[in-house]
Amino acid sequence: MRLSLTFIAACFSLTLCCPSSASAATAVQLSCATRGEVMIAWFKYQLTTMKWGDHFQIASGSSRHETASGKPYRVTTFRNGDDLVFFPRKEKYFLFYAGKDTADRCTVEESQTLPVVSLPRYEKLAQDALS
Repeated sequence: MRLSLTFIAACFSLTLCCPSSASAATAVQLSCATRGEVMIAWFKYQLTTMKWGDHFQIASGSSRHETASGKPYRVTTFRNGDDLVFFPRKEKYFLFYAGKDTADRCTVEESQTLPVVSLPRYEKLAQDALS
């Protein structure tokens, strides 16, 4: 399944505030038991976005950890309190929803790189600004 245009537009609009960060993003579509389809996108400068249904969350940065047996994993905490846990060696994703102790295991449906989109310049006429 392809990434939704709404998700791509929402991710791109976040980069407009900082033009230097408007570059391609890596995205993954996850299938999670509780939320269904969840889209995760990673941008420059430690910006991560998560979209499911009509919901959209952002996160800044991630932390690196190791299990007791030495397996590395990364945790990204979103503004709503959800944690995305990623085990890079096995490419496994888990979502811990805010306030819940059990993980929702998610499977990867699709991975891709989002292209940079150049939008046409829009100039509002002075007379239109008054209305």
